[in-house]
Amino acid sequence: MNRPDRTSRAQQPDRLRWFAGLPCLVAALVVAVVFAVSWSNLPDPMAVHFDEGGGSNRSASPVELLLVSELTLLIFGVGLSRGAVRRSLALRSLCAASAAAAVSLGYLFSAAVLVNADAGTADEARMPLWHLPVAAGLAVAAAVGVQVLMPRERPAGTDQSAASGSVGLRRGEKAVWVRSVGPRWLMAAGALGAVVAVAAGVLGWGPGFWLWPVALLFAVMAGARVSVDGGGLTIRPPLLHVPRIHIPLQRIERAWAAEVRPLPDLGGWGYRIVKGRRGLALRSGQAVWLELEDGKQFVVAVDDAATAAGLLGDLLARDARRDR
Repeated sequence: MNRPDRTSRAQQPDRLRWFAGLPCLVAALVVAVVFAVSWSNLPDPMAVHFDEGGGSNRSASPVELLLVSELTLLIFGVGLSRGAVRRSLALRSLCAASAAAAVSLGYLFSAAVLVNADAGTADEARMPLWHLPVAAGLAVAAAVGVQVLMPRERPAGTDQSAASGSVGLRRGEKAVWVRSVGPRWLMAAGALGAVVAVAAGVLGWGPGFWLWPVALLFAVMAGARVSVDGGGLTIRPPLLHVPRIHIPLQRIERAWAAEVRPLPDLGGWGYRIVKGRRGLALRSGQAVWLELEDGKQFVVAVDDAATAAGLLGDLLARDARRDR
């Protein structure tokens, strides 16, 4: 019996992952409809910036606000979809971020249009500060709803071949394994902070603008992206390509999956270096262990470690056959 084509099976989920940013695109459509319905009542110029008291402190044409609103939502949507296809973070996390950005930014942009439609001039438009906590509450509710309703992705290492130390990689096949590690709440905090900061900057609530560096810090420190391919094992921040840790396949003697206990095995949590061993452990549990050519060990705590170790084992075996 012929084995199924793995390449065609892998392409289908990637096509579906482009829909991760769909909520932001739907929000862009809703905001456009709100603009269209209210267009005849909008003052020109209209209020686009508001102070702490809700009063207008900057104005622009309706066309400018429409372009800013649509471009912001479209950039969020395309960026999150691209991140899903590249597997920068778990699909559920990216969909939750997309839903949070869509409902909060969609609400704030729509509210800005409606308060202008009810005002005769830009100076008369008022947008009280309570709109911000409402938008933040909607973002949290949307993110939690997606996390509850969307099933977790089935780990690729649940079959017997992965458990036995192999993923059955055939000659000529290429494979890439990717997982993210790190606390989910930190990722969510970074996404929510970025959404609020964008809204604050666009709509003029100055005190919220300082959230940009905080959101950036959270995004950079939210964890790590662990990948295994023909080049070896690589660890890097989820949203950046540097700094990174790369263990070339040529330096690896053996790979296996086993439990890691950060304190006794590495001397603590995070990136650690001890005698004869170094690695990254943000939690205890499943981990990929590597024995390197210099006799030292490298370990990274990550879900589905058996599949990563199995893939590395297959790649090492294939390289060994080539050398013979």
